[in-house]
Amino acid sequence: MGDIKPVVLDEEEIVSLLTTLTEEEISLAGSRALVPIKKPVFFEGVPASARVKDLDGKEYIDFTSQAWTLSVGFCHPDVCFAAIEQIKHLTHIRNHFFTVPRVKLINKLVEIAPGDLEKVVLNTQGGSVAIEAALKLAMINKPRAHLFVTAWGGYHGNTLATFAATHYMRELVRFTSFGLDRFVKIPYPYCYRCPFNLEYPDCSLECLEFSKKMLDKGVGAPLIGILIEPILGSGGDVPPPPEYLKELRKFCDEARLLLIFDESQTAFGRVGRMFASELFDVVPDIMALTKAIGGGFPVGATLARKKLKSFSPAEQHSTFSANPVAFAAALLNIHVIQKLNLPRRAEEMGKYVRKRLEELQEKYEVIGDIRGPGLFIGVELVKDRKTKEPANKVTELLQQEALQRGLILGLREPDITLKGDIIRNLVHVKPPLVITQEEVDRGIEIFEESLKAALSQAG
Repeated sequence: MGDIKPVVLDEEEIVSLLTTLTEEEISLAGSRALVPIKKPVFFEGVPASARVKDLDGKEYIDFTSQAWTLSVGFCHPDVCFAAIEQIKHLTHIRNHFFTVPRVKLINKLVEIAPGDLEKVVLNTQGGSVAIEAALKLAMINKPRAHLFVTAWGGYHGNTLATFAATHYMRELVRFTSFGLDRFVKIPYPYCYRCPFNLEYPDCSLECLEFSKKMLDKGVGAPLIGILIEPILGSGGDVPPPPEYLKELRKFCDEARLLLIFDESQTAFGRVGRMFASELFDVVPDIMALTKAIGGGFPVGATLARKKLKSFSPAEQHSTFSANPVAFAAALLNIHVIQKLNLPRRAEEMGKYVRKRLEELQEKYEVIGDIRGPGLFIGVELVKDRKTKEPANKVTELLQQEALQRGLILGLREPDITLKGDIIRNLVHVKPPLVITQEEVDRGIEIFEESLKAALSQAG
Protein backbone atom coordinates (compact mmCIF):
# COMPACT_ATOMS: atom_id res chain seq x y z
CA MET A 1 0.00 0.00 0.00
CA GLY A 2 1.34 3.46 -0.91
CA ASP A 3 0.22 6.78 0.56
CA ILE A 4 -3.00 6.39 2.51
CA LYS A 5 -5.97 8.37 1.22
CA PRO A 6 -9.41 8.41 2.88
CA VAL A 7 -12.29 6.91 0.90
CA VAL A 8 -15.35 7.58 3.07
CA LEU A 9 -14.69 11.00 4.64
CA ASP A 10 -12.67 13.76 3.00
CA GLU A 11 -9.28 14.83 4.38
CA GLU A 12 -10.44 18.19 5.73
CA GLU A 13 -13.28 16.55 7.62
CA ILE A 14 -10.92 14.02 9.21
CA VAL A 15 -8.35 16.68 10.16
CA SER A 16 -11.07 18.82 11.73
CA LEU A 17 -12.43 15.82 13.60
CA LEU A 18 -9.01 15.10 15.13
CA THR A 19 -7.72 18.61 15.81
CA THR A 20 -10.59 20.81 17.00
CA LEU A 21 -12.63 20.87 20.20
CA THR A 22 -15.25 23.14 21.74
CA GLU A 23 -15.58 23.86 25.44
CA GLU A 24 -18.99 22.16 25.30
CA GLU A 25 -17.44 18.95 23.96
CA ILE A 26 -14.82 19.00 26.70
CA SER A 27 -17.42 19.62 29.40
CA LEU A 28 -19.69 16.85 28.11
CA ALA A 29 -16.84 14.34 27.92
CA GLY A 30 -15.76 15.25 31.44
CA SER A 31 -19.26 14.63 32.80
CA ARG A 32 -19.63 11.36 30.90
CA ALA A 33 -16.24 9.84 31.67
CA LEU A 34 -16.28 7.09 34.31
CA VAL A 35 -12.70 8.01 35.24
CA PRO A 36 -11.93 11.68 36.08
CA ILE A 37 -10.09 13.51 33.30
CA LYS A 38 -8.37 16.84 33.87
CA LYS A 39 -7.40 19.81 31.75
CA PRO A 40 -5.28 20.86 29.94
CA VAL A 41 -6.14 19.15 26.68
CA PHE A 42 -2.75 17.98 25.43
CA PHE A 43 -2.48 18.08 21.67
CA GLU A 44 1.02 17.99 20.21
CA GLY A 45 4.34 16.60 21.38
CA VAL A 46 7.57 18.31 20.35
CA PRO A 47 9.36 15.43 18.55
CA ALA A 48 12.09 13.58 20.48
CA SER A 49 11.89 16.01 23.40
CA ALA A 50 10.52 16.37 26.93
CA ARG A 51 8.04 19.02 25.77
CA VAL A 52 4.36 18.86 24.90
CA LYS A 53 1.81 21.53 23.89
CA ASP A 54 -1.82 21.87 24.86
CA LEU A 55 -4.65 22.78 22.50
CA ASP A 56 -3.99 26.49 23.10
CA GLY A 57 -0.32 26.17 22.16
CA LYS A 58 1.08 26.47 25.69
CA GLU A 59 4.24 24.38 26.11
CA TYR A 60 5.01 22.14 29.09
CA ILE A 61 8.18 20.36 30.20
CA ASP A 62 7.31 16.83 31.26
CA PHE A 63 9.15 15.39 34.27
CA THR A 64 7.00 12.22 34.16
CA SER A 65 7.55 10.88 30.61
CA GLN A 66 3.78 10.31 30.78
CA ALA A 67 3.84 7.54 33.38
CA TRP A 68 7.52 6.85 32.65
CA THR A 69 6.82 5.59 29.12
CA LEU A 70 8.37 8.12 26.74
CA SER A 71 12.06 7.40 27.24
CA VAL A 72 12.84 8.57 23.68
CA GLY A 73 10.63 11.64 24.10
CA PHE A 74 7.32 12.65 22.60
CA CYS A 75 6.54 11.52 19.05
CA HIS A 76 10.03 10.30 18.22
CA PRO A 77 10.35 10.41 14.41
CA ASP A 78 11.77 6.87 14.11
CA VAL A 79 9.03 5.38 16.28
CA CYS A 80 6.30 7.28 14.43
CA PHE A 81 7.76 6.32 11.05
CA ALA A 82 7.73 2.65 12.07
CA ALA A 83 4.08 2.84 13.13
CA ILE A 84 3.02 4.62 9.93
CA GLU A 85 4.99 2.19 7.78
CA GLN A 86 3.35 -0.78 9.49
CA ILE A 87 -0.11 0.75 9.12
CA LYS A 88 0.42 0.61 5.36
CA HIS A 89 0.74 -3.17 5.53
CA LEU A 90 -1.34 -4.59 8.39
CA THR A 91 -3.15 -3.05 11.36
CA HIS A 92 -4.51 -6.12 13.17
CA ILE A 93 -4.02 -9.86 13.35
CA ARG A 94 -5.17 -12.29 16.00
CA ASN A 95 -2.86 -13.73 18.61
CA HIS A 96 -2.08 -17.07 16.95
CA PHE A 97 -0.15 -15.67 13.96
CA PHE A 98 3.33 -14.28 13.46
CA THR A 99 3.94 -10.87 11.89
CA VAL A 100 7.30 -9.35 10.95
CA PRO A 101 7.34 -6.91 13.92
CA ARG A 102 6.30 -9.65 16.34
CA VAL A 103 9.10 -11.99 15.25
CA LYS A 104 11.73 -9.26 15.39
CA LEU A 105 10.55 -7.87 18.74
CA ILE A 106 10.63 -11.30 20.41
CA ASN A 107 14.16 -11.89 19.17
CA LYS A 108 15.32 -8.37 20.10
CA LEU A 109 14.05 -8.76 23.68
CA VAL A 110 15.91 -12.05 24.12
CA GLU A 111 19.03 -10.44 22.63
CA ILE A 112 19.09 -7.61 25.20
CA ALA A 113 17.63 -9.42 28.22
CA PRO A 114 19.91 -10.36 31.12
CA GLY A 115 20.96 -13.96 31.75
CA ASP A 116 19.00 -16.78 30.17
CA LEU A 117 15.63 -15.04 29.90
CA GLU A 118 14.99 -16.63 26.52
CA LYS A 119 11.23 -17.19 26.43
CA VAL A 120 8.85 -14.34 25.62
CA VAL A 121 5.13 -13.66 25.49
CA LEU A 122 4.04 -10.26 24.20
CA ASN A 123 0.85 -8.28 24.66
CA THR A 124 -0.48 -4.93 23.52
CA GLN A 125 -2.47 -4.13 26.65
CA GLY A 126 0.33 -3.24 29.05
CA GLY A 127 1.75 -4.00 32.46
CA SER A 128 -1.21 -5.54 34.26
CA VAL A 129 -1.49 -8.22 31.57
CA ALA A 130 2.29 -8.76 31.65
CA ILE A 131 2.17 -9.26 35.43
CA GLU A 132 -0.83 -11.60 35.21
CA ALA A 133 1.06 -13.60 32.59
CA ALA A 134 4.01 -13.80 34.99
CA LEU A 135 1.76 -15.02 37.80
CA LYS A 136 0.08 -17.62 35.59
CA LEU A 137 3.41 -18.85 34.27
CA ALA A 138 4.69 -19.22 37.83
CA MET A 139 1.57 -21.19 38.77
CA ILE A 140 2.10 -23.50 35.78
CA ASN A 141 5.65 -24.18 36.93
CA LYS A 142 4.76 -24.63 40.62
CA PRO A 143 1.42 -26.48 40.36
CA ARG A 144 1.37 -27.71 43.96
CA ALA A 145 2.03 -24.29 45.52
CA HIS A 146 -0.59 -21.63 46.22
CA LEU A 147 0.80 -18.31 47.49
CA PHE A 148 2.80 -15.40 46.11
CA VAL A 149 4.90 -12.97 48.11
CA THR A 150 4.82 -9.24 47.31
CA ALA A 151 6.24 -6.16 49.03
CA TRP A 152 4.83 -3.31 51.05
CA GLY A 153 4.50 -0.28 48.80
CA GLY A 154 4.57 -2.37 45.63
CA TYR A 155 2.35 -1.51 42.68
CA HIS A 156 1.69 -4.13 40.01
CA GLY A 157 -1.35 -3.06 37.98
CA ASN A 158 -5.10 -2.44 37.96
CA THR A 159 -6.72 -5.79 37.25
CA LEU A 160 -8.27 -7.68 40.15
CA ALA A 161 -5.30 -10.03 40.53
CA THR A 162 -2.71 -7.25 40.29
CA PHE A 163 -4.71 -5.08 42.71
CA ALA A 164 -4.45 -7.94 45.19
CA ALA A 165 -0.69 -8.12 44.59
CA THR A 166 -0.38 -4.37 45.10
CA HIS A 167 0.14 -2.57 48.41
CA TYR A 168 -3.10 -1.67 50.17
CA MET A 169 -4.38 1.78 49.21
CA ARG A 170 -7.58 3.44 50.35
CA GLU A 171 -8.95 3.71 46.82
CA LEU A 172 -8.38 -0.01 46.18
CA VAL A 173 -9.60 -1.62 49.41
CA ARG A 174 -12.93 -2.67 47.87
CA PHE A 175 -11.07 -4.64 45.17
CA THR A 176 -8.08 -6.12 46.97
CA SER A 177 -10.10 -8.76 48.82
CA PHE A 178 -10.63 -10.48 45.46
CA GLY A 179 -7.62 -12.78 45.36
CA LEU A 180 -6.00 -11.32 48.46
CA ASP A 181 -5.79 -14.80 49.98
CA ARG A 182 -3.16 -15.60 47.33
CA PHE A 183 -0.66 -12.96 48.48
CA VAL A 184 1.62 -12.53 51.49
CA LYS A 185 3.17 -9.08 52.02
CA ILE A 186 6.70 -8.45 53.28
CA PRO A 187 8.50 -5.16 54.10
CA TYR A 188 10.44 -3.46 51.32
CA PRO A 189 13.88 -2.05 52.28
CA TYR A 190 12.72 1.58 52.53
CA CYS A 191 15.81 2.88 54.30
CA TYR A 192 14.60 6.48 54.68
CA ARG A 193 11.61 5.17 56.64
CA CYS A 194 12.91 1.87 57.99
CA PRO A 195 10.01 -0.11 59.53
CA PHE A 196 12.47 -1.44 62.12
CA ASN A 197 13.90 2.00 62.99
CA LEU A 198 17.39 0.87 62.03
CA GLU A 199 20.03 2.43 59.79
CA TYR A 200 21.77 0.86 56.82
CA PRO A 201 24.35 -0.71 56.75
CA ASP A 202 24.37 -1.40 60.50
CA CYS A 203 20.91 -2.98 60.18
CA SER A 204 22.30 -6.21 58.63
CA LEU A 205 19.25 -6.17 56.32
CA GLU A 206 16.84 -6.82 59.17
CA CYS A 207 13.92 -6.33 56.76
CA LEU A 208 15.07 -9.34 54.74
CA GLU A 209 15.89 -11.45 57.80
CA PHE A 210 12.43 -10.74 59.21
CA SER A 211 10.83 -11.65 55.87
CA LYS A 212 12.72 -14.93 55.65
CA LYS A 213 11.65 -15.95 59.15
CA MET A 214 8.08 -14.92 58.48
CA LEU A 215 7.90 -16.90 55.23
CA ASP A 216 9.54 -19.90 56.87
CA LYS A 217 7.37 -20.01 59.99
CA GLY A 218 4.27 -17.87 59.47
CA VAL A 219 2.73 -18.96 56.16
CA GLY A 220 0.13 -21.69 56.08
CA ALA A 221 0.47 -22.83 52.46
CA PRO A 222 3.24 -23.60 49.95
CA LEU A 223 4.80 -20.57 48.26
CA ILE A 224 5.08 -20.14 44.49
CA GLY A 225 7.47 -17.23 44.38
CA ILE A 226 8.27 -13.61 45.15
CA LEU A 227 7.00 -10.80 42.91
CA ILE A 228 8.92 -7.58 43.51
CA GLU A 229 9.94 -4.33 41.86
CA PRO A 230 13.76 -4.19 41.85
CA ILE A 231 13.31 -0.50 42.67
CA LEU A 232 10.02 0.50 44.26
CA GLY A 233 8.27 2.79 41.78
CA SER A 234 4.81 4.18 42.44
CA GLY A 235 5.28 3.47 46.13
CA GLY A 236 8.08 6.00 46.48
CA ASP A 237 11.02 5.55 44.07
CA VAL A 238 12.88 3.51 46.68
CA PRO A 239 16.13 1.78 45.64
CA PRO A 240 17.09 -1.17 47.86
CA PRO A 241 20.54 -1.55 49.42
CA PRO A 242 23.00 -2.86 46.79
CA GLU A 243 23.14 -6.42 48.17
CA TYR A 244 19.42 -6.83 48.98
CA LEU A 245 18.29 -8.39 45.69
CA LYS A 246 21.28 -10.74 45.58
CA GLU A 247 20.36 -12.00 49.03
CA LEU A 248 16.73 -12.31 47.96
CA ARG A 249 17.81 -14.33 44.91
CA LYS A 250 19.86 -16.59 47.20
CA PHE A 251 16.87 -17.08 49.49
CA CYS A 252 14.60 -17.97 46.55
CA ASP A 253 17.11 -20.52 45.31
CA GLU A 254 17.43 -22.12 48.74
CA ALA A 255 13.65 -22.19 49.27
CA ARG A 256 12.96 -23.25 45.66
CA LEU A 257 10.84 -20.18 44.98
CA LEU A 258 10.52 -18.36 41.67
CA LEU A 259 11.83 -14.79 41.67
CA ILE A 260 9.69 -12.48 39.53
CA PHE A 261 10.84 -8.94 38.74
CA ASP A 262 8.30 -6.29 37.82
CA GLU A 263 10.50 -4.04 35.68
CA SER A 264 7.57 -2.04 34.33
CA GLN A 265 9.13 1.23 35.49
CA THR A 266 12.84 0.41 35.61
CA ALA A 267 13.58 -1.19 32.23
CA PHE A 268 14.92 0.28 28.98
CA GLY A 269 17.58 2.58 30.31
CA ARG A 270 15.93 4.68 32.99
CA VAL A 271 18.15 3.49 35.86
CA GLY A 272 21.40 3.85 33.93
CA ARG A 273 21.32 0.28 32.65
CA MET A 274 19.01 -1.38 30.15
CA PHE A 275 17.41 -3.24 33.07
CA ALA A 276 17.53 -2.84 36.85
CA SER A 277 18.42 -6.54 36.90
CA GLU A 278 21.77 -5.54 35.39
CA LEU A 279 22.23 -2.70 37.86
CA PHE A 280 22.00 -5.15 40.77
CA ASP A 281 23.54 -8.11 38.89
CA VAL A 282 20.58 -10.37 39.60
CA VAL A 283 18.70 -12.46 37.03
CA PRO A 284 15.08 -13.27 37.94
CA ASP A 285 13.22 -16.38 36.81
CA ILE A 286 10.47 -14.28 35.23
CA MET A 287 10.46 -10.60 34.28
CA ALA A 288 7.50 -8.37 33.36
CA LEU A 289 7.98 -5.33 31.12
CA THR A 290 5.80 -2.48 29.86
CA LYS A 291 5.78 1.35 29.77
CA ALA A 292 9.06 2.39 28.06
CA ILE A 293 9.12 -0.69 25.83
CA GLY A 294 6.61 0.82 23.38
CA GLY A 295 7.78 4.41 22.92
CA GLY A 296 4.27 5.56 23.79
CA PHE A 297 2.40 2.63 22.23
CA PRO A 298 0.68 0.03 24.46
CA VAL A 299 3.01 -2.96 24.70
CA GLY A 300 3.87 -5.40 27.45
CA ALA A 301 6.13 -8.43 27.62
CA THR A 302 6.79 -11.29 29.99
CA LEU A 303 10.17 -13.01 29.80
CA ALA A 304 11.13 -16.31 31.41
CA ARG A 305 14.21 -18.46 31.84
CA LYS A 306 14.50 -21.18 29.23
CA LYS A 307 14.17 -23.97 31.81
CA LEU A 308 10.59 -22.98 32.65
CA LYS A 309 7.56 -24.68 31.15
CA SER A 310 5.69 -22.54 28.58
CA PHE A 311 2.00 -21.65 28.19
CA SER A 312 -0.46 -23.73 26.21
CA PRO A 313 -2.41 -21.70 23.60
CA ALA A 314 -5.48 -21.48 25.83
CA GLU A 315 -3.57 -20.19 28.84
CA GLN A 316 -2.36 -16.85 27.45
CA HIS A 317 -4.19 -15.13 24.61
CA SER A 318 -6.63 -12.32 23.84
CA THR A 319 -8.08 -10.66 20.74
CA PHE A 320 -5.88 -7.57 20.86
CA SER A 321 -2.64 -9.03 22.20
CA ALA A 322 -0.63 -9.03 18.95
CA ASN A 323 -1.10 -5.63 17.36
CA PRO A 324 1.60 -5.28 14.68
CA VAL A 325 1.58 -1.46 14.74
CA ALA A 326 2.42 -1.36 18.44
CA PHE A 327 5.09 -4.05 18.01
CA ALA A 328 6.67 -2.11 15.13
CA ALA A 329 6.82 1.02 17.29
CA ALA A 330 8.34 -0.95 20.19
CA LEU A 331 10.97 -2.51 17.95
CA LEU A 332 12.17 0.86 16.64
CA ASN A 333 11.95 2.37 20.12
CA ILE A 334 14.44 -0.22 21.42
CA HIS A 335 16.74 0.36 18.45
CA VAL A 336 16.72 4.11 19.18
CA ILE A 337 17.50 3.50 22.87
CA GLN A 338 20.47 1.36 21.84
CA LYS A 339 21.74 3.65 19.05
CA LEU A 340 21.65 6.72 21.30
CA ASN A 341 23.01 4.77 24.30
CA LEU A 342 20.22 6.19 26.44
CA PRO A 343 21.09 4.08 29.52
CA ARG A 344 24.42 5.89 29.73
CA ARG A 345 22.75 9.22 29.05
CA ALA A 346 20.26 8.55 31.85
CA GLU A 347 23.14 7.83 34.21
CA GLU A 348 24.96 11.04 33.30
CA MET A 349 21.91 13.31 33.13
CA GLY A 350 20.60 11.77 36.34
CA LYS A 351 23.71 12.97 38.16
CA TYR A 352 23.09 16.48 36.89
CA VAL A 353 19.41 16.46 37.86
CA ARG A 354 20.27 15.20 41.35
CA LYS A 355 22.91 17.92 41.70
CA ARG A 356 20.35 20.59 40.85
CA LEU A 357 17.80 19.09 43.25
CA GLU A 358 20.39 18.81 46.03
CA GLU A 359 21.08 22.53 45.59
CA LEU A 360 17.40 23.12 46.32
CA GLN A 361 17.58 20.74 49.29
CA GLU A 362 20.22 22.97 50.86
CA LYS A 363 17.84 25.94 50.58
CA TYR A 364 14.54 24.31 51.53
CA GLU A 365 14.11 22.29 54.73
CA VAL A 366 10.97 20.69 53.29
CA ILE A 367 13.05 18.54 50.90
CA GLY A 368 13.79 15.55 53.12
CA ASP A 369 15.26 12.99 50.74
CA ILE A 370 16.41 12.73 47.12
CA ARG A 371 17.02 9.22 45.87
CA GLY A 372 17.24 6.89 42.91
CA PRO A 373 19.68 5.93 40.12
CA GLY A 374 19.78 7.47 36.66
CA LEU A 375 16.61 9.35 35.80
CA PHE A 376 14.57 7.31 38.29
CA ILE A 377 14.50 10.03 40.96
CA GLY A 378 12.18 10.58 43.90
CA VAL A 379 11.97 13.77 45.97
CA GLU A 380 10.33 13.25 49.37
CA LEU A 381 8.89 16.32 51.10
CA VAL A 382 8.57 16.48 54.89
CA LYS A 383 7.38 18.98 57.47
CA ASP A 384 10.39 18.26 59.66
CA ARG A 385 13.59 16.44 58.70
CA LYS A 386 13.92 14.88 62.15
CA THR A 387 10.38 13.53 62.49
CA LYS A 388 9.98 13.02 58.71
CA GLU A 389 6.29 13.88 59.00
CA PRO A 390 4.97 13.84 55.41
CA ALA A 391 4.29 17.24 53.84
CA ASN A 392 1.23 16.06 51.91
CA LYS A 393 -0.37 19.47 51.38
CA VAL A 394 2.82 21.10 50.12
CA THR A 395 3.37 18.19 47.73
CA GLU A 396 -0.14 18.47 46.29
CA LEU A 397 0.15 22.25 45.91
CA LEU A 398 3.59 21.90 44.31
CA GLN A 399 2.15 19.67 41.59
CA GLN A 400 -0.72 22.09 40.93
CA GLU A 401 1.48 25.19 40.86
CA ALA A 402 4.02 23.50 38.59
CA LEU A 403 1.37 22.52 36.04
CA GLN A 404 0.12 26.11 35.87
CA ARG A 405 3.68 27.26 35.21
CA GLY A 406 4.36 24.65 32.52
CA LEU A 407 5.96 21.71 34.37
CA ILE A 408 4.32 18.28 34.64
CA LEU A 409 5.10 16.44 37.89
CA GLY A 410 3.87 13.07 39.17
CA LEU A 411 3.17 12.06 42.77
CA ARG A 412 3.53 8.70 44.50
CA GLU A 413 0.46 6.53 44.96
CA PRO A 414 -1.27 7.44 48.24
CA ASP A 415 -0.51 5.21 51.20
CA ILE A 416 -2.79 4.89 54.21
CA THR A 417 -1.91 3.89 57.76
CA LEU A 418 -4.00 1.99 60.32
CA LYS A 419 -4.76 5.34 61.95
CA GLY A 420 -6.21 6.57 58.67
CA ASP A 421 -3.34 8.95 57.93
CA ILE A 422 -2.63 9.45 54.24
CA ILE A 423 0.93 9.62 52.96
CA ARG A 424 1.42 11.20 49.54
CA ASN A 425 4.51 13.32 49.86
CA LEU A 426 6.82 12.17 47.08
CA VAL A 427 7.40 13.83 43.71
CA HIS A 428 8.59 11.65 40.84
CA VAL A 429 11.31 13.18 38.66
CA LYS A 430 11.45 10.79 35.71
CA PRO A 431 11.74 12.80 32.51
CA PRO A 432 12.40 11.37 29.05
CA LEU A 433 15.96 10.09 28.75
CA VAL A 434 16.50 12.50 25.84
CA ILE A 435 15.83 15.56 28.01
CA THR A 436 18.31 18.36 27.41
CA GLN A 437 20.23 20.28 30.06
CA GLU A 438 18.31 23.39 29.03
CA GLU A 439 15.00 21.61 29.65
CA VAL A 440 16.27 20.33 33.00
CA ASP A 441 17.39 23.81 34.08
CA ARG A 442 14.08 25.39 33.12
CA GLY A 443 12.19 22.55 34.82
CA ILE A 444 14.17 23.02 38.05
CA GLU A 445 13.49 26.77 37.92
CA ILE A 446 9.75 26.10 37.69
CA PHE A 447 10.06 23.46 40.44
CA GLU A 448 11.59 26.05 42.78
CA GLU A 449 9.07 28.76 41.88
CA SER A 450 6.23 26.30 42.46
CA LEU A 451 7.70 25.05 45.74
CA LYS A 452 7.90 28.63 47.05
CA ALA A 453 4.26 29.19 46.10
CA ALA A 454 3.20 25.89 47.68
CA LEU A 455 5.00 26.66 50.94
CA SER A 456 3.39 30.09 51.06
CA GLN A 457 -0.10 28.68 50.52
CA ALA A 458 0.34 25.79 52.96
CA GLY A 459 1.37 28.23 55.70
